[in-house]
Amino acid sequence: MLDIKVRSHDAYTLEMKVGFIKEENQHKSDFTINTWIFIPNTLDLNKMTYSKDQFYSDVKSKIRFITPVYKLSAIVDEGAIPYNNLSAATNDVLETETDLNIYEVEFQLKMFMAIFRSALRNAVTEFKQATEDQHMELIETYVHSSMAIRNKYRALKEELHLNEQVTGKEYLNYFSFADEYLSYTLLRYSFLLLDRLMLVPDERFQLLQHQVKQLILSEQAYMKNKGYSFIKANEKATNQAVIYRYAMLNKYVESDLILESNKKKDSDGVFVQQVYYSIAAGVSMVFATVVAFSFQQKYGNFTMPLFVALVVGYMLKDRIKELMRFYFAGKLGGKYFDNKTSISIKGKSIGWIKEAVDFITDEKVPSEILNIRNRSVLLEVENRIHNEKILLYRKKVSLDRAEMMKNSTYFFKGVHDIFRFNLTRLLQRMDNPKVAVLSLDGQNEQVIGFYADKVYYINFISQIEYGDRTEYKRYRIICQRDGIQKIEELFT
Repeated sequence: MLDIKVRSHDAYTLEMKVGFIKEENQHKSDFTINTWIFIPNTLDLNKMTYSKDQFYSDVKSKIRFITPVYKLSAIVDEGAIPYNNLSAATNDVLETETDLNIYEVEFQLKMFMAIFRSALRNAVTEFKQATEDQHMELIETYVHSSMAIRNKYRALKEELHLNEQVTGKEYLNYFSFADEYLSYTLLRYSFLLLDRLMLVPDERFQLLQHQVKQLILSEQAYMKNKGYSFIKANEKATNQAVIYRYAMLNKYVESDLILESNKKKDSDGVFVQQVYYSIAAGVSMVFATVVAFSFQQKYGNFTMPLFVALVVGYMLKDRIKELMRFYFAGKLGGKYFDNKTSISIKGKSIGWIKEAVDFITDEKVPSEILNIRNRSVLLEVENRIHNEKILLYRKKVSLDRAEMMKNSTYFFKGVHDIFRFNLTRLLQRMDNPKVAVLSLDGQNEQVIGFYADKVYYINFISQIEYGDRTEYKRYRIICQRDGIQKIEELFT
């Protein structure tokens, strides 16, 4: 199955996070996503002003495993897989210090912290969605489990640091990085939880607020003792350093979840393209040769008519070649892909992603997509004069579940394809975001002037195909020249 989330990554970047979730009984799965982007004509985007290379330079994509899901209470309790995996890897590296064991302990550290972060986030989300009757149990579980996780991890870390045989070893730094990341992450989500908790007016929750505050204060005291910086009000330089360092540690923790990828031109499309282009060159050469032979046979060698015929034939030969190349390029556009990204783990292939992008006309858009687009009458009238531009982005994904799970200590239910599209090129031709307007004052009916927002609508419609199922998603991006204002999911 597929799980899609769309949000603004920043003021100018749209993020589409697609989860490709493997079915239990499937060995291999293919997913196809076709996205039609409907762009207002006034933005002047077309094949001449916006090339494929520009589109791919505006797109940033990464493929990563979906983080295994555990509740906070299941991370370090008896039989808890995350802590047991980390503990076992630590014991293995103490017994035999090989490159493989060092790699494994670093991998388990990153997985432990990624799972911890995911569990904290889910716990805060669960609290937001819960009823007040459930709040007390959820907070107590959050505080108790968080303390248990940090204490058990730090006990393992301290035990390792006190071991004389590993003094000065490089991999001790990995435990320190993870410890600092644990502190940042615990503070971040605890503050989010406390902020939400303080919105509850019931006096019974003052004790719960106190418990979360104590968790935060104790963590800040630990960080101060270890020399870790943390966010403080009115300390600009410190806060900049904290945010920068947390971002670096976050990338470090995620690095083993992100799959190795190698993007290159799709060889199938390149080969067929070259075959067709060769045919185009051959046809144009046949034309030029036929013209030359015909005039030579009629007028003989070294005559003026033959000379003129050779020049004209050469001129037309190049034009015929280019026209046929253009014709074949149009025919190939919907059948082959521009790029192919190979996905691998530790050098072993587990699948691939193919992608292509093209400007298309209304006639090439399926009727069901146009129905979902549901243009207004006014837009349809304008479309007769100035066509709404349509950009089609196609993506096909193939994953091998058996290879994904081979030699893994965790069960990964699928991967996330995180697609970010920077809209700066689309926004740069927009008018001023504020427009001066006039109206009547409601009280004394005097004319008043003020500024109103001028917005543009960019529509995204995705068709998702997997197995024998097809789903459609529609999103409307409300933009101004100074960035994305809102993203609406419109039900199809």
